[in-house]
Amino acid sequence: MDMNELFYRHQMALMTTRPLHGASARHADFDLSGHYADRIDAYRVRRGMSRYFPVARPEATPIIGG
Repeated sequence: MDMNELFYRHQMALMTTRPLHGASARHADFDLSGHYADRIDAYRVRRGMSRYFPVARPEATPIIGG
């Protein structure tokens, strides 16, 4: 599964989180969004990528109107 597919499935899992009732309730303790987050982290590690996206340094931020 490529990174885009992992991101898509992770976002869908986050959006569809809701309380379950009946036969589905016994699987409610499975954290699907956490599962995909772990897979995204593993994907990045296997490819030598950083765990999180880089954050812009304040000195690299352009000043608009100044």
